[in-house]
Amino acid sequence: MAYPKSVWFIICTEFCERFSYYGLRTVLVLYLTSILQYDEDESTIIYHMAVFMAYFSPLFGAILSDSFLGKFKTIVYLSLIYAVGNLVITGSSLAASFSLNNQRYLALLGLVLIAIGTGGIKPCVSSFGGDQFDLPAQEVYLQKFFSIFYFSINAGSLISTSVTPELRKGVQCFGQTSCFPLAFGVPAVLMLVAIFIFISGKRLYKIKKPESNVIVTSFSCIYHAIKRRLSHVSSNTKKVHWLNYADDKFSEKEISDIRSALDVIYLFIPFPFFWALFDQQGSRWTLQATLMNGRIDFLNWTMKPDQMQVMNPLLVLLFIPFFETAVYPILAKIGIKKPLQKIALGGFLAALAFVLSAVVQTKIIGESIQIPAGEGQLRIYNGFDCNITINSTNLPVHKLNSLETLELIYKPASNENSFPIVLIADPSCSPNLSTLNLTSSVSIVEGKATSYFLTRAKDKLELKRIGHVDDLAKPKNGNPILRILNSDDLSNKTLILKEKGSKNTAIKINIKSLITNTVPIGKYKAFLDNEFLSDLNFSPASVNTLVLQRSSEHIDSNFIVLEKGNFIHIAWQLPQIIVMTAAEIMFSITTLEFAFTQAPTSMKSLLAAVNLLTVAFGNLIVVIVSEVRFFENQAYEYLLFAGLMVLDMIIFILMSFTYKYKNLNDPVSIPHNEQNKQN
Repeated sequence: MAYPKSVWFIICTEFCERFSYYGLRTVLVLYLTSILQYDEDESTIIYHMAVFMAYFSPLFGAILSDSFLGKFKTIVYLSLIYAVGNLVITGSSLAASFSLNNQRYLALLGLVLIAIGTGGIKPCVSSFGGDQFDLPAQEVYLQKFFSIFYFSINAGSLISTSVTPELRKGVQCFGQTSCFPLAFGVPAVLMLVAIFIFISGKRLYKIKKPESNVIVTSFSCIYHAIKRRLSHVSSNTKKVHWLNYADDKFSEKEISDIRSALDVIYLFIPFPFFWALFDQQGSRWTLQATLMNGRIDFLNWTMKPDQMQVMNPLLVLLFIPFFETAVYPILAKIGIKKPLQKIALGGFLAALAFVLSAVVQTKIIGESIQIPAGEGQLRIYNGFDCNITINSTNLPVHKLNSLETLELIYKPASNENSFPIVLIADPSCSPNLSTLNLTSSVSIVEGKATSYFLTRAKDKLELKRIGHVDDLAKPKNGNPILRILNSDDLSNKTLILKEKGSKNTAIKINIKSLITNTVPIGKYKAFLDNEFLSDLNFSPASVNTLVLQRSSEHIDSNFIVLEKGNFIHIAWQLPQIIVMTAAEIMFSITTLEFAFTQAPTSMKSLLAAVNLLTVAFGNLIVVIVSEVRFFENQAYEYLLFAGLMVLDMIIFILMSFTYKYKNLNDPVSIPHNEQNKQN
């Protein structure tokens, strides 16, 4: 019998859909932070809620397909919703004239529509492809189809994670430093192409009418059994298993199959923790990559932070044959042969990957300046166009030149010590002051840095305290921060940062003294309105202060780096990505194999749906942890996830001790690598 031509339409459709989905996911978290101006925790929450919905909705897609519309109509209708979502989020990136809130609402609406669309068609496409074969006569062809289908999934993921970041950053449009409309627009076009290709093959498809949905049947049986069991609490009649209370309505085979499925689902309970770690490659790890140097000199090319996600599908394709021919035979020699053993080992590898990510985060942040116990630090910024002499009975005499900073370590007599100081302006600089002297007081707090800013208030000197204590702590998320200190007459100015060697649109910051700003890593030329100030270099995890002063003819500036991180190469992320990909091979693919081989034939769609639900709930765990914000330091959060993963796998091992493997003879076995990138 000839190979069904119809499956090529389905394979091309899957390639385009996966390109669209992974293209969106690759740049989403950066869109949320840079354009929609959510902070990193909020962006992580939105990202993982979108993934949660995308993996929760397949349950309803399967019910809609098998009970009402059939696979073909379900794919078409929900693909249209998917495409509308793509167009909506592309529109949100174009809607620069909208208010920020309206732009955010539009983007969130697009994400909801995409989640409904992709989740709805996810359980239908591969099984619709399987419907095109005559079994058992074309069983060999079916095996080949799933291999090609799997390849199309990874090819779509691989190409989109490579290309979409280039569209985002390599092109500038609509006055922005990036081009998210193009990054979202190309996946949107690919989704429309996917719909066109899929519908074009209709005349060749074998379209089966919807039958009774096993998911609905299973839930009905469980509900009926529980209901009858509770009504027989006082009865002396006992059943072998609580599901047998449904024997008045469901057949013995249906009850037996559901029991077998529940045995497997029981072992799925710990699985969400793995996906909580795995899916952070597109959120937390991408944000971490933004703090790293992606320059590859011998290629004269800079790798974008979101392009590091391309390593996962690439390594998956390389690792699958390597694990089959080398790793698994070695593990078998040391007694690790069974699927549940491989799953547990995969979980431990995921924990190790997060330990490595914590090490990288710590290396980026670097060490902070520590103030010894019993001491405090005093900083005085001279934002005045004149040299100053500082006198105090508590301090030695200090001369502070214009734009310089005085940093002193002092041992306060109590937790907070205040004392008077006298500041004397150098008369030779003729600052047109009514008085050259200023008597004021300063406070020093034990264990803290207290800062003051000397500036001009009309014709007098003024010493401003910068907050109660200087709160410019090193940012634990690794983003550089910039504080601008300026006199009031410069407050109506705009600081413009133009990235060196780039045609990107400039970054504009409204001058507000004492306000802390988060800025991107990089080397910039700084202008105040149109007047050049100086070159600025913002390194990761750095604390920076820019002091501005107006002299008689121009504006002077001084850039002070108080704390500095490390601009390490993005290749430092490779070990954690390699380990996480190895974890995926052992955990995800083995889970699919285990669920498929251990479930009765009639229960395989139920197990597939529940497996997708574990991905959904894993992303929900990330949302909860991000919302609670246990730690300021991101490295500690990585270690928290690693610790939870280890504990989770220990519980899984204990649960698996009682499981007895079943030898079920299925007429068709899907290759164990078939649905990897559908998860």
